[in-house]
Parts: sequence; C-alpha cells; structure tokens
Amino acid sequence: MPHGLPANIELRPFADHDYEDLPRLFALLESDLSADIVSSRIAPMRAQGWVCLGAYAEGTLVAMAGYSQRRHLFSGPVIYVENVVVMPVWRSHKLGQALMSWIEEHARATGCCKITLDAYRVNHVAQAFYKGLGYDPRGVHFVKEL
Repeated sequence: MPHGLPANIELRPFADHDYEDLPRLFALLESDLSADIVSSRIAPMRAQGWVCLGAYAEGTLVAMAGYSQRRHLFSGPVIYVENVVVMPVWRSHKLGQALMSWIEEHARATGCCKITLDAYRVNHVAQAFYKGLGYDPRGVHFVKEL
C-alpha cells in the first residue's frame, strides 16, 4: 500500500467495466461535457493506448488518473498523464499523490524517461499539487478551437 493510504483503498488499472463509472467522476473536472459525450470518447482513446488508473474505496471508484505512453523526438518514450480527479470527500487522503506515484513507477518500469502533463492556467490548486510532486512547468500549451 502506498504511503499512508487508508487500508480500504485499492489502486489498480481500470477493468473494462470500470470505464462505465468514468463519466460520473470526470464531471468533477469538466461539468460542461455530457456523460454521453464523455462515454463516446472512451473507446477511441483506449484504442490509442489510453488507460485509467483508479482508486477504489471498498469497490467504489473515488479517484482516477488517465495516462498513455507516447514517443517524442526530443525525449523518447514518455507517459502523458491527464484527467486526474479525486472526489472532494477523499482529497485529504493523499489519493492524488498515490495515483501519481503508481504512474511514476509504471513509467520507470516501461522504460519511460519522463512524465508529462498539462494543467489549466487558472487551476492554481492543480499547479501547486504537481509542483509539490516535483513537476517543473517547462512550457506553454497552446490551443486553437475549431
């Protein structure tokens, strides 16, 4: 069990049926997206190698982090992390840290040399969280809506 997690918490990659619970938890990050839209995007993302890691309290999904392995010319194999979310009542239990620690161990075990992620510019809580885990904000993520 990772550092100080409650005994009733299990960390594990999603099984196929766990993805059904994803829209409910994802709504905490992006409340403007309907559950139908989120659900329709899961299979194509999984087909590209995207996986979710879940934290389960007595079988109930209470936190998650999505990740995928990518290759970059400038750094080789990396893990890209996205959609890290913890239910509000569980945020004081270090689940976010445990998810990121698990992903870091997985990245090392699969030969990745970096973990990359994005945080919204206005999400100062997420930025402080990642900085506290040793992540260095090195760039600016540009977006053009189409």
